[in-house]
Amino acid sequence: MNRKTLMMAVGAMLLVPVLASAKDDKFKQMDSDGDGAVSSAEHAAGAQKMFTAMDTNQDGYVSAAEMDAQWAAKAGKDAKMSGMKMSAADKIKEVDTDGDGRLSAAEHAAGSQRMFARMDANSDGKITEAEMQAGHDKAMKHAASGK
Repeated sequence: MNRKTLMMAVGAMLLVPVLASAKDDKFKQMDSDGDGAVSSAEHAAGAQKMFTAMDTNQDGYVSAAEMDAQWAAKAGKDAKMSGMKMSAADKIKEVDTDGDGRLSAAEHAAGSQRMFARMDANSDGKITEAEMQAGHDKAMKHAASGK
């Protein structure tokens, strides 16, 4: 898997609770102004909410253990997530720019911004539900393959 595809897969995995299934209606939750598209600011707010949920000890960082716990809780609700082959430590390593083995809020936000840019297929500064689903599906397919 090339670095760009790997980063997209990691970004999608980090943001799965934000980007996940239509039955949870996450898109509509993120589309806070109801215009049918998620702006960069709305996406960033959703990513921050996800980070806060993962950071269970509220120290400003997400460890592999915290991420594993979040994924275990989400996987119990979403069968699509049970096939993930990349460990939480590996996911963090791909976005961990300072190499400390944990994910800071800033690192998570930067990963979210990169993911948004990749999903914004027409570069209009907004993601439609179709763009979000297509980006998520592509990343999850690569992540599940373990390549």
